[in-house]
Amino acid sequence: MSDTKELSFLEHLDVFRGVLFKIIGTFCFLCIPAWFCAPYIMKWLLAFATPEGFKLHYFSLMEPFFVQLKVMLTLAIFVSLPSTAYYLWEFIAPGLTELERKRIRPPLLLSFFLAVAGALFAILLIVPVIVRFSLSFQTEGMEPVIGIESFVSMMLLSALACAALFQFPVLLLILLSLGIIDIAWVRRQRAVVLVVILIVAAVVTPPDIFSQLMVAVPTYLLFEASLLLFRFYRKPDDSAKIYEEESKKES
Repeated sequence: MSDTKELSFLEHLDVFRGVLFKIIGTFCFLCIPAWFCAPYIMKWLLAFATPEGFKLHYFSLMEPFFVQLKVMLTLAIFVSLPSTAYYLWEFIAPGLTELERKRIRPPLLLSFFLAVAGALFAILLIVPVIVRFSLSFQTEGMEPVIGIESFVSMMLLSALACAALFQFPVLLLILLSLGIIDIAWVRRQRAVVLVVILIVAAVVTPPDIFSQLMVAVPTYLLFEASLLLFRFYRKPDDSAKIYEEESKKES
């Protein structure tokens, strides 16, 4: 793998195909224990995300099976994230300089913990708000009959959306570390970043301002924390070092 940067384009594709096989193989292997853990995960999720006495229904014979299948796939995705990141890093790292590898490695390690934090944030905070918002429309002549498939799908979608949203600091740190964007430019884009975060938060939450702010505020705070972290994370002469290593690589 250390000679990957000297390979031709087609050889690079062949190496990348091998990486994809490893990622898919690991994912498929983890699906086996995830299938047996899925019922317990569902029970735990419903206990935290729904009020006491809340009941779900299913409307076809195979619906519970497909719901458990969705939970299994989502669980396998999360559990396989560290190995996926490792295989991708093994493929990308040879093409980077030593300084670039040193700067990118910590954000990649942080990404897994942020993904888990985002998923837990959605399940423990966002989904209960969505449930309460929906049940607020209940009247004496109108009672909710909520299907388990739609409820679990909403819960998993919220978890995946927040997990992806919480990756924003990782992407920002990597772009800053590689010198692709400048921290002074990013600071000038605060208003644009805030608007984008509010739009994304509005998409992944129910149509009320409280839920939107519950997602938007932590995400924006993570953005500001990334800028603050980068000030201590990046040494003043890093840009010069990166330029020097790139010049050596090209020569």
